[in-house]
Amino acid sequence: MERGQHRRSGYDPLRERAYHLSILIGQGVSACAVHDLQTAELQLVAWAPDAAIVDQTDLPKQPRSVSFVLLPEWSTLVPDGAMAPDSGPQHLALVHGQLPSGSFRDEPVRTLGATCLYVHDEVNEAAVLDRFPNARSLPLQAILLRGAQLRSTTGTTLLVHRGSDRADVCIAQGPQVLLSTSYPVRTPEDLLYFCLLAVERCGLKPDQLAVRIGGTHLQEPERSALQRFFADITSAAPAPWSGQADDAAKPVDRWLAALDQFACVS
Repeated sequence: MERGQHRRSGYDPLRERAYHLSILIGQGVSACAVHDLQTAELQLVAWAPDAAIVDQTDLPKQPRSVSFVLLPEWSTLVPDGAMAPDSGPQHLALVHGQLPSGSFRDEPVRTLGATCLYVHDEVNEAAVLDRFPNARSLPLQAILLRGAQLRSTTGTTLLVHRGSDRADVCIAQGPQVLLSTSYPVRTPEDLLYFCLLAVERCGLKPDQLAVRIGGTHLQEPERSALQRFFADITSAAPAPWSGQADDAAKPVDRWLAALDQFACVS
């Protein structure tokens, strides 16, 4: 994978404490998104192989705040009433069969009265914190929950993030979350099947909701497969960043997990 970027005219990485920097590292790819804290406008989207985005020269030199997501991630949601002191690892182990190795974290999801427990890679975490010691870790599951809620203010929305070997999905009706889970995915048919299954589990039909798609490993055959069954389906990236005429092979919605971090920290 080569480096690339989309940059808004006027973006100045030397402006001090003017930006929020969002970093995504996951399974062979990495990306960042930079938002202006005063206007909330997206200024830069950049990507690189492996974890090389941490060394990107166009990152803000002194951002006011930094967040990051590391993939793969093992996570679960636990209602706050079910959380006891030091019980987090046990909840995560119950869901995944055992406690995965890595950095254990938790993130409150106040709109649901729950806590997202998660584990991610320690090596990439160290790389981010080495350059940005005050960076805040965020779980992909919580980001998708918030993203689905924000996108469903006018109707039910299915938000899909296609990762290296799985799809994370969330269905929301305004503030109400109907489903948040992940499925193993290897082929376009897998992705289509599990999206249809998620919709069915919520008692819905494909024409009763909007679908917004993105993810680090989303491919055109998968977009095409979903478009055959869902009438209202578009990129999860904000316009006009959803695609660029000079870079159609690398649509920005691949970096959904970087783009949507700003909504969780602003």
